[in-house]
Amino acid sequence: MSVVPPTANETESGPEENAQSAPSVPDAGNAGFYPPSPEVSTPPAGQEAAANAADLEAARSQVAERIAGLADKTADLTKQATASAMAASKVGLAKAAKIGRENVLPELSRTGAKVRERTRPDRLRKDYRDFLLWLHANVLDSAIERLFFVPTKGHVPLAGLTLRGNNRASGHDYKPTPNFVFKWALAAVAEEDIGRMSFVDYGAGKGRVMLLAAQYPFTAVGGIEFAEELHDNATMNVAQFPRSRMKCRNVECALDDVVNITPLDGEAVHYFFNPFAPEIFAEVLRGIVASYHVRPRRLYVILIDMEAAELMHKTGVFQEVKLPPAERMQAQTLSPYTIAVYRSLA
Repeated sequence: MSVVPPTANETESGPEENAQSAPSVPDAGNAGFYPPSPEVSTPPAGQEAAANAADLEAARSQVAERIAGLADKTADLTKQATASAMAASKVGLAKAAKIGRENVLPELSRTGAKVRERTRPDRLRKDYRDFLLWLHANVLDSAIERLFFVPTKGHVPLAGLTLRGNNRASGHDYKPTPNFVFKWALAAVAEEDIGRMSFVDYGAGKGRVMLLAAQYPFTAVGGIEFAEELHDNATMNVAQFPRSRMKCRNVECALDDVVNITPLDGEAVHYFFNPFAPEIFAEVLRGIVASYHVRPRRLYVILIDMEAAELMHKTGVFQEVKLPPAERMQAQTLSPYTIAVYRSLA
């Protein structure tokens, strides 16, 4: 191929024309510069598809085998973990059962026993009575207690006190009558009877009941006490009690054994707050009944915290008097002691 230089008359072409003009490619059959293209044989289309399908199936088989291997390995690991967990659970259950036998069950048994003990009817009654005693001593009696020169609240044992007579073994320790218990009991005595009656407290103690009775218009208020120290306290309280609160100022306390006292021959209220043994009460009651037979008259017997219904019924002289409805309801709810009031038939 010859290259002819441009003539002077021809305009020299720019880079664009040079770029666009390219040497012509001779025909394939031309035996010039380019050699002839070799012939390539192309496989039929069916054979190529079969080969691809075979390769794909082989790949799938390999994946399936690998998944199966992983599944077997996972199953083995799961079995091992399950076995370990079951073994651990057996150990934990055994330990828990041992703890339960040694600690939990005994504690449950003790707790159950305490609950059964606390919920027994007699225990519930005792606990409620203890609460009522505390309520009266620390709340309901606080106003009247401030009026006494010598405090009357609290329990005083007879042991160590100087006693009159030979009935030390039959006497009971001192304990005060709650103010409201006295009011509820006295509500059963007819108001018209109080103004013509005397009041006698058997086992007067420190004089609390005597001074509670002195706030009613009795003709006279008396008490009997066989412990010298308690009698001195009662005498001091009577002397120092505010006279403005007393509707009856004829108040006196005798120091003697009750079996040596002759019952009053007039109309009276006889008050007993469980001061002595039943046999001593029976002896005192026989004296009251004998006095009644000599002179039939209106008598009352008030029994606090005493079981003597059968003995009172056998006298043939006394019949029980119910408290008024309001006082009866209050006493049933708030009294720590039983209250029984009896009136003579006359």
